Formats: sequence, structure tokens, C-alpha cells
Amino acid sequence: MVKTETVLAERGLRATQSLAELWTAALPPEVRDLVYLPTARPNGQDIAWAERVIEASDWPLLPNLLPIMPVDERSFACVVLSDADGPTLPGEGAVVRWHLDVKDKSHQARLLDVDCMSYVWSIAEELRARDEGLTIVLDEVGPAYQEAFLANDKRPRDFIVRPVRIACQNVIVGLAAFSQDSAFDGLGVVAWQACEVPHVATNEATRALAALMLCDAFKSGGTMEVRFDRPARATGLSRHIRGHPEGRVPAGLRRLGRTVGVELGLDDPRSISPGEARELFRAVTPMPDDLRGRVDFATTNEGIAPERLYFALMTGTWHPLELDFMLATTGRTASIISGGAHWRDRSARQAESEVCRAAVMAGMLHNRLNNRDSAGEGSGVRVLEDNRQGVRWHVDADDACVEYANLDSSQPLAWCAHGPAARLRVFPRTAVTPRTIEAMRTVGDDTTAALLVPLDSPVTVPSDILVMRCSDRLADLDKAIEGKLLTSRISRA
Repeated sequence: MVKTETVLAERGLRATQSLAELWTAALPPEVRDLVYLPTARPNGQDIAWAERVIEASDWPLLPNLLPIMPVDERSFACVVLSDADGPTLPGEGAVVRWHLDVKDKSHQARLLDVDCMSYVWSIAEELRARDEGLTIVLDEVGPAYQEAFLANDKRPRDFIVRPVRIACQNVIVGLAAFSQDSAFDGLGVVAWQACEVPHVATNEATRALAALMLCDAFKSGGTMEVRFDRPARATGLSRHIRGHPEGRVPAGLRRLGRTVGVELGLDDPRSISPGEARELFRAVTPMPDDLRGRVDFATTNEGIAPERLYFALMTGTWHPLELDFMLATTGRTASIISGGAHWRDRSARQAESEVCRAAVMAGMLHNRLNNRDSAGEGSGVRVLEDNRQGVRWHVDADDACVEYANLDSSQPLAWCAHGPAARLRVFPRTAVTPRTIEAMRTVGDDTTAALLVPLDSPVTVPSDILVMRCSDRLADLDKAIEGKLLTSRISRA
């Protein structure tokens, strides 16, 4: 085989130790024909072949990337290398995904793994166990679940092995089967696998399946420990399933953990400990940076269980803006996120109701500003698939207001008689005080200030104050809030 240094020198790149080991290692049979080598191969698919395929696409390969194996039929795994005579690049040695066609350039060169040897061996582990995992979900647990529960319109208990499928555009990208196990008061997983497909973002199927698994672990009321070596028997099956085919934390899940800085199976290779589960739950829950900082502060200083906040966001119980507003403006978030104060504690209930009303109105306004409806625009077909504007928000804790940025400059503001605005600062209130009016008048000239109130609010304000009326009445807001509080109360067994 041609020496690694010679091959990379021709491209002006510097080898990493992991890449050199990969090219000289005895590859597992599952990936032996997939890894691209410097020398020609019987199937003709070497590094030069992969580079020619990429160069013929609309996205020529960056000069410091070297393809090492395919991810799917429309993307390649590439290792990041530094110039031979240049400084070390950030992320040198990491593996990224290069698409042949992608609509959003932010999805190009997304991280697959932190090391090429780890990546290749994890793919081999996945492929080795894939057939058995498919058999468990599709041929055993799935049909038994269909016959015992779906066909009879019955809901299974938490200790019943349940199949899970995640699909995107009619393509199944994730499969799993798990149940609550009282033997260790955690979640037992007998099948878990995800895949990369061209139209789904890098690691997104794995992230979604991990989030769903952790939500189930929280909902079931256990310790958040997840084990992959526990035997189980699905209803209607005569044989016991011995556990996950890999016998340990799945390779794809460990790979996701490495990309987000969470080492899984550190204490026990066959399980995810409660601490690791909480770290992974935090990593797979999408949050803006401001909200993530407030969540971290609240879980460290206010005694809020972090998994309760992540579950509320992942299930949509509370909108990220609603949770951000509550964490920034009140010290009662711990009570609210657990279902609210007792109904006999009138003062506490009133305080929580006020902040919840403001948060819900602010969240509704964000959805209204961010999702632009194309109805009435020309005579073409009305498209509702994804028309988001990309509106960002920032919560000011001192004035209990929300500033919206990146608004649609061609559209008038919603819920009021006002033209377009580049920035909008909203003060959501059900009761208006002189301090609120004073704070609104101190807002800069480059930002539009508005008072946000319920639709039926009798509030009267000076003529120079812009008022936005939410599309819901006060009673409607309270009904929606009570539904959120009830969901929060019963979400964990």
C-alpha cells in the first residue's frame, strides 16, 4: 500500500494518526468494501473515485476534506485535515458529512464523529447488529403489539415492550423497542437503531430517537437509567428477547454522544446512567442559547429537575419562549413546571397565573410573527408546509418584556394598526402599571414598543402607547394554561 504520508502530500495535507491507522488496519468485514483507500480497489471505489463523484456535483469538496466512506447514496463521510505546511485546523481529525446536493449550506459539513477510526468501527458495530434489530422490531415486537393492543384499541402499560418508529417523508429513519423495567427502576431497551438518509439532517434521526427514548424514561417515572442488556418478552411472543443485539449502549447512540460531548456507558458499557441520561437529554433538546443558560442556572440554583424542563420542551407542553420568559421573570417556575400551586393557595395561584398569561401571549405572538400565512397572495396554490420567517427573541428580565428581531419588513405588525417594523419590543401584561408605561417610553427609536394584552382587556393607556390585542380572551388564555398545568402534573408516573 502507498504510504499515507505520500498520498496526503500529493494533496498538500497532513496525516492524522487515526487516519494512518485506518488505512493500515484490518477492517471489519461489515465495512471492508465501504472504506475508501488510497490504492485502486476491485470495485473501483477508492479515494480518487469519491473525489471525482463529489467534484461533479453542485458542491465541490473543500480542499481540507478527504472522503473516507459513503454515508448514503447522496453524501460522504470526510475527515478534516490540516495543510501540510500550515497550522492545525480546529476539528482536525473529525469526521463530517458532505452532501452532493443540499438546499441549506448550514447543513453541509456537519459533524458525524470526532475521530475517523471511532466512526468506522461504530458503523461496523451498527451494521453487524442491524438485521437482528430489524427482526426484533418488524417481525416480533411489532406484529405482537399490533395484535394485542392496536387491533383491540387498548393502551399498553409501561412495562409492556413497545415498538417505536420514526419516519420522515414516508422513510423510516429510526426503530426501537423498549419498556419500563421495575427490576432496576429504569428503561429497558431491546432494539434501537437509526440511519442517515439524504433528506434528513446529520444525526437528526439519532437525536430524535434518543429524545423520544429519554422522554419515555422520564414519563415512566423511573430513575432515568437506560439499560440495553435486560431480557424482555413482548405480549404474544413465546420467546424472550435477550436484550439489544449489540449487548451494550448502541454504537450510533455513543457516536451521537461523542458529537455533543457526552460520554455514554462510561461507568457501565451496557447502560446509560441517570447522570449521563440527563446530560444527553440536555444535548438533544433544541434550545436558544439564552434559554439554555437560564435552564442551566435554574437546575443548578433553583432546585428544578433538569429532565422536567427538557421533557416540557420536547413534548411541546411549554413553548421555548414561554419557558424562557418564566425562568427570566419569576421565581415560581419550579412550581409551574410541576403543575402549579395548590388551588387553595390563592395568592400563589394568582402570581403564577399572571406570569403564565404573559408567557403564553408572548409565545402566541412569536408564532404569529414567525409563521407567515400565504393565503391571498396571488392566484397560485397555498403552501403551508414550512413558511417560517426565522424570528428571534430575547427576554429582558428587568422589564419583563420580549424583543423580537428579524421580522418580515414587508408585512404590518399583527394584532394592531401599525406598519412593518424591523425590531419589536413587547410588554405582555394583563394589568398595566405606571412603571410599565415608563419602561415602554424609554425604548430606543430603532425599536417599536407595544403593550400586549388579552383581547377583552379593558385597559386604558395614553395615546402614545401602541397596544397589541392578543387573539384570545382572558378566559381562553386561562383555559390553555390550565391544560398545560394539568399536563405537567400528570406527565410523570
